[in-house]
Amino acid sequence: MKKISLPVAILASATAVAAEQQKPNIIMVMVDDMGFSDIQPYGGYEIETPNLTRLANEGTRFCQFYNNGISAPTRASLITGQYQHKAGLGFFNNNLGLAAYQGFLNKESLTFAEVLKRAGYTTLMSGKWHVGDDRDQWPNQRGFDHFFGFIGGASSYYEVDDNRNSVTSVRFIKDNEEYHLKDGEYLTDVITDNAIEFLDGQKNEKKPFFLYLAFNAPHWPLQAKKEDIAKYKGKFSIGWDSLRQVRLQNAIKQGVVPVSQQLAKHDDEIPLWRTLPYDEQKYWERRQEVYAAMIDRVDQEIGRVLRKLKQMKQDKNTLIIFISDNGAEGGRGAVSRSRGNYSVGDPGSYEVQNKYWSQTGNAPFREYKGICYEGGISAPLIAWFPGKIKKGRIVKGVGHLIDLAPTFYDLAGAEYPTEYNGVKTNALPGKSLLPILFGGKEEVEREKPLCWERAGNKAVRLGKWKYVSVKDGVDELYDIENDRSERFDVAAEHPDIVDKLKKHYTEWAEANDVVDFKLLRNPWGAADNRKNNVVNRKNGEVRTR
Repeated sequence: MKKISLPVAILASATAVAAEQQKPNIIMVMVDDMGFSDIQPYGGYEIETPNLTRLANEGTRFCQFYNNGISAPTRASLITGQYQHKAGLGFFNNNLGLAAYQGFLNKESLTFAEVLKRAGYTTLMSGKWHVGDDRDQWPNQRGFDHFFGFIGGASSYYEVDDNRNSVTSVRFIKDNEEYHLKDGEYLTDVITDNAIEFLDGQKNEKKPFFLYLAFNAPHWPLQAKKEDIAKYKGKFSIGWDSLRQVRLQNAIKQGVVPVSQQLAKHDDEIPLWRTLPYDEQKYWERRQEVYAAMIDRVDQEIGRVLRKLKQMKQDKNTLIIFISDNGAEGGRGAVSRSRGNYSVGDPGSYEVQNKYWSQTGNAPFREYKGICYEGGISAPLIAWFPGKIKKGRIVKGVGHLIDLAPTFYDLAGAEYPTEYNGVKTNALPGKSLLPILFGGKEEVEREKPLCWERAGNKAVRLGKWKYVSVKDGVDELYDIENDRSERFDVAAEHPDIVDKLKKHYTEWAEANDVVDFKLLRNPWGAADNRKNNVVNRKNGEVRTR
């Protein structure tokens, strides 16, 4: 990686870090399917997150930080620092026959474990992988010294030996060996157990560590520990319509959205809370009580990690970054895969979160996971590094997943190689966040706009403008500075801006091997469609047989 020239204040801070016992440790924490305002530092009030609140109060929060809107593409960008297509996950983990859509990380895109390991770090991971199913694509084969977790996109939180409900069978991997939960163990706890076990292994090491802690909560299935669910009994009787109003006001008070911020328009497919019968309200309350308990438990586990750092005397020498992989889940109605007589939240249940409460989780923004509106691609970002990052700071940011790997490499003094194991590597498109975290900058300075593509949904962010195309190719334009809830499409008033952003998208798509999604045959179907696609690489067209 080309050396970034840093301001004097940053260099002084970096010198101070280097003078300590060892290079700084790095912990990257990601949660799954959690909305922008689901935690207290971003507007939530009813879900208890004291440890995240502590990290926010003692660190820096970004108002505008972006992901790729859905799990595997987000993880591809996070882990490699590449746009997801360039890393091989332009769609999901289905192989669609093109290099940009092969469904697993390619060798040209190095993982942060591979790069940091070269810089003398012990590399650890516990949690969800979801960027390659085959054994040669697993974490231990992509630079991690130790890994515990599951390889695919979702998992039950309990092991249940029940022939009526085979979907709850849990298969984990620990350093390439199969592993199963014990009776009564809860996945979020076990992810932390293994992370702490790996950290314990550092006691006699004279090396810094990098820990990627990838919780799958609060991703479906909605399952939580009884004692955590009990804490939220009756807390959601206010209903989703009133709660999103309260969340907005709290987000304004927290300073993560401006005073002028409005709520996104009410989703017409969501019934008004007051129109629901009493019994149905109680049913929906229970679902959100379980969801809240899942986030609560993640916060408790982050507290365990903080205590371990203090015990190790590494709490003053560790950067922690916390983000969510995308906005809260969409979909409609009560979706259940349960078999047998289970209640939502129980081991063996398999309820799926949906937009009824997720409109509140993503408040004040529009839409949900998988869509390029702000509710789908906006996430909290909290950065904590005692003595290095200013306490209680809130910045605009406009950061993206592609910026995190360069940040880690800058902090670690790690060189990003142009060649690795005989393979020419993809250059990093992101920017280090150190000028914001250590140097007082308010937002990332980049030469090119941010771009998104997911299953034909497109977006471009340049300055205050955001171009969106999600419905049959219709062009939309939003002034994010004044309308981040995307209520008012101003494309008709600014055709020149629309044309400019569309041109940027075309250039980005060509540089990242993005193709027209409609030309990909059956992307929602078979796991391997490579025989169905023919690529004319001379002109970039894709033909389907």
